[in-house]
Amino acid sequence: MSVRLFGHVFSTGTAAEVLAEAEAKPCTLPRLVVTANVDHIIVLSENPGFRKAYQGAAARTLDGMPLVWLARLGGCYDAIRVTGHDLLACAVAAPQVPGRRVFVLCASTRVGDRIRALFVRAGLAPEDVAVAAPPFGFETDAAYSCALADAVRSHGTTLLLMGVGAPKSEIWVDRQGAALGAPVVLSVGDALTVAAGLAPRAPRLMQRAGLEWLFRFLHAPQRLFHRYFVRSWRFVWILANARDSAAR
Repeated sequence: MSVRLFGHVFSTGTAAEVLAEAEAKPCTLPRLVVTANVDHIIVLSENPGFRKAYQGAAARTLDGMPLVWLARLGGCYDAIRVTGHDLLACAVAAPQVPGRRVFVLCASTRVGDRIRALFVRAGLAPEDVAVAAPPFGFETDAAYSCALADAVRSHGTTLLLMGVGAPKSEIWVDRQGAALGAPVVLSVGDALTVAAGLAPRAPRLMQRAGLEWLFRFLHAPQRLFHRYFVRSWRFVWILANARDSAAR
């Protein structure tokens, strides 16, 4: 149940199947799950560290609807969209996996505390869920990163939730490697804030129509204008180049 796009193999299974796939990988390094959208494809074309993290990921999902449509056009008719929201909802659902220890890296302790409450409601003890809100630029601070990785490993983390944005989440996890232990890592970005009830999500109809990006833009136009209306055009060039290469 997979499809190859832009040089990477993506799972076409459900969120539960993707989590099971990651959990089944050997427990020697962090088992990173990434959720690809159009912007990820653009960053992959520019950032070697992000490409390395993607290549080493335990599982990759199709988050953006344009990628799902491309997969279906290529003959993978059962391709479905699996977002960070889907993966997080699956992870939080009761009953919890026996022995699960969760570590939440997010934008604020307020978000983290609310995510902890969700896991406690699902059956974990409060001490099973640790929270950290690293400062801006933490990924370039070697001493802080070392201490944070040690905290993740010392907690006995089996599920690490990364909500500090791409590509820094994925690159940081890849660089820390075994220093984190061997948790399943979900790089879910803003899904943590939404699950915490501190940000809205697009109506389901907009999600299905591939217009969730528009909803997000309307709620943060200054932050997202360049990404959606300037930077995203690079995807057209990447797609054209990929099709040209495939035709040769």
